[in-house]
Amino acid sequence: MSKKYLLTAISIFTIFLTSYGQQSKNLVIQMVKVEGGKFLMGSPDENKIAENDEQKQHEVTVGNFAINKLEVSVWEWKQYCKKTKKKMPAQQVWGINDNYPITNITWNEAIAYCNWLSKQDGYNPVYTVAGPNIVCDFSANGYRLPTEAEWEYTAKGGKKSKNNIFAGSNISSEIAWKQNNSEKRPHAVGTKLANELGIYDMSGNVWEWCYDWYNKDYYKSEDGNNPSGPIRGEKKSVRGGSWDSKESYLRTSNRISTTPDRTYEFYGFRLARTVN
Repeated sequence: MSKKYLLTAISIFTIFLTSYGQQSKNLVIQMVKVEGGKFLMGSPDENKIAENDEQKQHEVTVGNFAINKLEVSVWEWKQYCKKTKKKMPAQQVWGINDNYPITNITWNEAIAYCNWLSKQDGYNPVYTVAGPNIVCDFSANGYRLPTEAEWEYTAKGGKKSKNNIFAGSNISSEIAWKQNNSEKRPHAVGTKLANELGIYDMSGNVWEWCYDWYNKDYYKSEDGNNPSGPIRGEKKSVRGGSWDSKESYLRTSNRISTTPDRTYEFYGFRLARTVN
């Protein structure tokens, strides 16, 4: 290969990365800027499928932010473990597939990953330890977990929302790996259809950690201006359903919670960032 041809190929590849994904020193992360706006968070009282913690439905405003098109993958987590000398999670019964979403990750581990990747890419880490708690500086430009409000706004399609029941469709099998089609395992990220914003797997594949502390009654008193959850709690909010979920758990308004030091073979996460 001539030097001239090699330089041309490198230039084309660089343009590809710039156009379709944010180039990291170690990873190619495909972040999508989500234009903020107002939406109805939760489920209306007349929705008979909804859980009590999804009500009351209320208006929420979110600012601009960026969110990853894809859930964090096994391969991405491998790079983190290699650099930090951390152990990979225990191998699952389905083996290791680099394009599957990483699973068996606690909320605390997801937070540590966000800060590490922020430093790798020259951003300001958003998380600091404050005694027994982790505090998020939402003005920092580093990677973080989405808030519940950001997550639900994205799953519902943001300003392009078509008011689907699930993230991108009213037919769950089009956009979700779930209990009755997953063969009892996750699948490669991005292999179902995307939602209105071009985001994949927000219904199904793996549950996704959010930043917020969970409170089943929080919607009754929530400040609707860029909410980030209760000031304290015992469990963290988890969203989206998984490969092991029944269809009702895949709805964009559905909520569950888990203590931040616990995890399961159907828990993963995706990245977000604060942007102008």
